[in-house]
Amino acid sequence: MTLTDTSKILQGGAEFVLEQWGTRQGAENDHLYWVLKLQLADIVGDDVRRVHQSIPADIRDEVIRRRAQVREYFDDVRYVTLEPVVALWGTVVNSLRVAADSDRATGVQKQVFAFSRESVLTFFHCARERMEIADSLYHAYKAMPAPECQALAALLNVHVDARLDVDSMCRLVRLLDHEGPMSSEESRTLSRLANTSLVDATFRGVRGHG
Repeated sequence: MTLTDTSKILQGGAEFVLEQWGTRQGAENDHLYWVLKLQLADIVGDDVRRVHQSIPADIRDEVIRRRAQVREYFDDVRYVTLEPVVALWGTVVNSLRVAADSDRATGVQKQVFAFSRESVLTFFHCARERMEIADSLYHAYKAMPAPECQALAALLNVHVDARLDVDSMCRLVRLLDHEGPMSSEESRTLSRLANTSLVDATFRGVRGHG
């Protein structure tokens, strides 16, 4: 799979998620939803000013401010060679990491990507609305060895029978988003996840046991 193919999958997945999310009650007041909508508008060449006008007036200034923070974060020289869609998914990853209170979340990430856990969870619920979309994203991320990519793959895996809620999402991310031997707490988390079949999605072999 070429980079272009992967980028198409990531962009198509994001477009589908935001389309689904927009039909849900409360989407119009969700900051993460609008920040991602603005990022997607930049990517596909939509009129960003039109998106601005679609944001409810009482949250518009705050959403635009937060979008500017995210843009500034990804304007760092380390990210200049990335395709634009990667920054959108980077927003999802960093928001997920902060929501889960991962020990890999930096101080800056905690300031820029502090969205509600429920908002982050909604993103993944929307992605899982259509199996072929979730499955294509799952296969794109499962081949990437970085812990955050494995966490994304796990959350996008529709071939498990476990219910995805805020608690399981956060425990899963904290488990995968950490390097080195498992702590006793992580071992207990793995045991609980195994009881819900989510362990099938966490690629158990990614983490060593010491």
